Amino acid sequence: MHLMKEIQMIKHVGKHNDKNAVVVFREVPGEDHMALIIYPDTLPQSIHDSVMKCIESDAGQAANNLADALHTTAGGDGTMILKTIHENKWMKKVRTQDVILNPGGKGQGARLDEINEIVRGMEAGGEAAAKMAKLDATHGIADPAKAAVGEAASQAIMSEAASPGVLTDVDIASNLVRQAEGMQAQVATITAEITRLTEEAQSLNPALKPKKKRAPRKKKAAA
Repeated sequence: MHLMKEIQMIKHVGKHNDKNAVVVFREVPGEDHMALIIYPDTLPQSIHDSVMKCIESDAGQAANNLADALHTTAGGDGTMILKTIHENKWMKKVRTQDVILNPGGKGQGARLDEINEIVRGMEAGGEAAAKMAKLDATHGIADPAKAAVGEAASQAIMSEAASPGVLTDVDIASNLVRQAEGMQAQVATITAEITRLTEEAQSLNPALKPKKKRAPRKKKAAA
């Protein structure tokens, strides 16, 4: 039986229905009340170890969604871990309110839906602060001293997760392209998983299959 390693303040790990769980996608596009998780204790040993190493890595801990790191991390056979997890149908779609994250490993932890709400607020606040600082600095709303502070704040926010130094427009554009490519890969994986889960549900309960609409009957021409 696999056991998740106990590490202080590690992201993406928690419980679902009293089972150890790893959150791969915090939210499903279009269904922000649902998440995609895996049960690490049920994975083959090699995959379990690769997933845990990815979670513990700097990339894993920096990722907003663990899928970002799993998508670029290869397992023992050279295949990207996220691809392996998807192809073996190990991801489960569950309600965010049923997932309890406990980064510190102690206490009761917090529900994933509550954490998602906090993260969304922080992201919105950061973007709003950056835009406001940019406006202050470029449109002369404030005096020159305040404008300089605003510009500095804008640069600090834009380079928050980057290495030391000021980001150029080229750097920012490159980062945006990489983010877009990563998101496209995530959407493709999630879409495929949603399709699989839907088909599985319909095979278990044929009543869930959408009913085919009958073509309207043609009216007979009046004699």
